[in-house]
Amino acid sequence: MKVLFVQKEGGIFGAENYQLKIIPSLLKKGITIEFLRLYTKYQGGKGGAFIEKLNSLGVKTYEINIGKYPSFPKLKAIKNIIEEGQYDLVHTHLIHADFYLSLTKVFFSLPCKWVSTKHGYDNEFTSQYGFDPSKQKLTPYFLISRFAEKRNDKSYTISHGLRNFFTETGLAKANKMELIHYGFDFPEVTEAWIDNKFRMFKKQVVIAGRLIKFKGHSKLIEAISESVKKDSEIGLVIVGSGILEEELKQQVKMLQIESNVHFTGYSTEVIKYMYNSDLVAVPSISEGFGVVFLEAFNCKKPVVAFDVPSGNELMIHKKTGYLVPAYDIQALGNQIVEIFSDQSEANKVGANAYRQLIDYYNLDRMVDETINFYQGVI
Repeated sequence: MKVLFVQKEGGIFGAENYQLKIIPSLLKKGITIEFLRLYTKYQGGKGGAFIEKLNSLGVKTYEINIGKYPSFPKLKAIKNIIEEGQYDLVHTHLIHADFYLSLTKVFFSLPCKWVSTKHGYDNEFTSQYGFDPSKQKLTPYFLISRFAEKRNDKSYTISHGLRNFFTETGLAKANKMELIHYGFDFPEVTEAWIDNKFRMFKKQVVIAGRLIKFKGHSKLIEAISESVKKDSEIGLVIVGSGILEEELKQQVKMLQIESNVHFTGYSTEVIKYMYNSDLVAVPSISEGFGVVFLEAFNCKKPVVAFDVPSGNELMIHKKTGYLVPAYDIQALGNQIVEIFSDQSEANKVGANAYRQLIDYYNLDRMVDETINFYQGVI
């Protein structure tokens, strides 16, 4: 089987890390993978680390500068690559690739089947409404998504919450959309990773990710301000960088909790911060999946999150994680205090989450389900 992956890429983030996990495993299973990278000069430019990593895996790569707007020469270039490659399947990821493939199919047709993975949805929408289908209007993002979805042969999402959103809004028909949860194999974490330079507080909560609205940093900071009123030993470590950094620092200052919050900035050692903390917080407004959950599970650390997709899909309250009512700041603050008051239960929750990771959210299961999906479409 020969498959062409297509995606717009301007940096290695969630979907790119997914590619770098699944592609080597598909290659080992005998699937030939080639990659068409769509790019713009103002966001990433030609080449870069992602292409280098793919080439190091032995993956043949192509690049097309799509600029700001579609054009016939760009669509024809995509069509030519697909025709000359004689693929059994084209597999797109993220909205730009979906849109360009749909236009290519409309104007030139495709000589093979086309499938798509939905890794998430419009960040602007989910930052405000999560995955509430009743809030969706006829926005450009919605119309482009629906236009593309009508023209592929089949697609799959990475969580039930995301699939429900696509089907309930009319973006996709239920019989054309399947589900394949993420599954990754992480390096084994050992006690050798214990390092005091990653620990700033006696009772440490950590949040990891880009400092953007839908990740919920502001809500967590408010909750921590409530927690420290009851337990001054609790502290929050914020790992990551982003457009909200200065705003969040001002919030911490306004709440007068500077001694209980530490900003690390961008770090390549997120896992070590998790391992050297007691609790991982994921207060996102919503997540298409949230690999950070699995990273925390791998560290055997309990996770606290709002009762929204996909946290409420990956965790059962007080069994494999902690869930609090959606966006309830007081409840989140109280839950953090409660977790630290019963370390025995927290350790058990973390161990249960790790077992779930090993038993289900593993790479072999995801790869096998992906191959079965391909075979079903072909």
